[in-house]
Amino acid sequence: MAEIEVQSFGGCVHALRQADLRQSLYDEAALMMGRAVVNLHGAEHRARRGVEAVMFRKDIFLHYEKNVLPQTLAETLAPFLAEGRGDLVEIGYRIMMNLTIDFTGVDRPLRSAEETGELLRLLKEFSLAPALGQARDPADVADKKRRIALAMEEFRTRFLDPSLARRQALIDRCKAGEIDRGELPKDVLTALLLGRDELGMSDAEFVQEGIFFVLAGAHTTIHSLTHAVHEIWNWLTAHPEDVERIRSDPYFIQQCVYESLRLHPSSPVARRRALCPITLKDGEIVEAGQEVAVNLRTANHDVELFGDDANRFNPHRTVRSNFRYGLSMGDGVHACLGRHLAIGVDPKPGSDPDKHQYGVVPLIVAGLLRQGLRPDPDDAPEKDETITRITWARYPIIFKPEEALL
Repeated sequence: MAEIEVQSFGGCVHALRQADLRQSLYDEAALMMGRAVVNLHGAEHRARRGVEAVMFRKDIFLHYEKNVLPQTLAETLAPFLAEGRGDLVEIGYRIMMNLTIDFTGVDRPLRSAEETGELLRLLKEFSLAPALGQARDPADVADKKRRIALAMEEFRTRFLDPSLARRQALIDRCKAGEIDRGELPKDVLTALLLGRDELGMSDAEFVQEGIFFVLAGAHTTIHSLTHAVHEIWNWLTAHPEDVERIRSDPYFIQQCVYESLRLHPSSPVARRRALCPITLKDGEIVEAGQEVAVNLRTANHDVELFGDDANRFNPHRTVRSNFRYGLSMGDGVHACLGRHLAIGVDPKPGSDPDKHQYGVVPLIVAGLLRQGLRPDPDDAPEKDETITRITWARYPIIFKPEEALL
């Protein structure tokens, strides 16, 4: 049964909001994501998302922006600044891994450079999973699945199981009245353990959920960060008049990130499978079991909504606020849970810049620009040619603090 592709912006929004179109983008990666929240449907999805919602609050996001990110950024950048250069992809992975490991609730007992390197190695193996459906070579898909399975087992035994055991012991002490609930860790795994009876989660589901949050928080954000730096640097090179804007307007970098995200969605196509016959916005009928490819990249280039230059980066673009970054964070029940942590919220007229929620990606971009980041003129970046989506395999940069734009 041939798949149906939806390309119009309105058609994509309609499809993403249909309760009888089930998530199917990660079917190829079921070994790692089959029972993660991103792949659940209906009542199961609502229950899991409801339990995890305790971590997706403005006060927690602002805590990470104001208190956690600055220290993580400084510690991560220190050796690269001393060297005067680095790979933006590698730097981004290190920053976001440290943030998302903490947010997820995975303990790092050693907190050493070697341990960080091991977690990065595992994270990069996990990052093979979301793109399995985009790989071109069947033998390559089989090899990647084998690597993912090995990485999952290593992550479970070395990091996840001990983290869960420590949190469960604290929860048991709380139930016994030995400690207050406020003393429990504030992370996703603790929330899931507290709601385990309600959710009925298996040990295997905890493994998939723990890995998914680490992967979603780090890997997809790296994709957005690297594209944003690339687009912003090219724009400022061509439009030097906006260098002053980036210095004087506290919201301009966030606006640039929105525009870059519109052009470069982490998942250029969302996939849904019909649970029963469905009528799409244009009247086309989808039969039960038929797959719908929701083309987010094409929708994000809709000239009626984004203008005649919709295929180009333009941070001054005027768009309705709820679509500034198109559909790159999804829509409907599977809209990205962590979008406000990643890219913040729209500033309101008269809002206080010191209290605004910018998102970690715009703040990381700003932090890099303050250190004089610029693409390495002697080492061109390279795109990943092994998958169909456009992403960077490596992006060499140099630091010239004396020439910093901020």
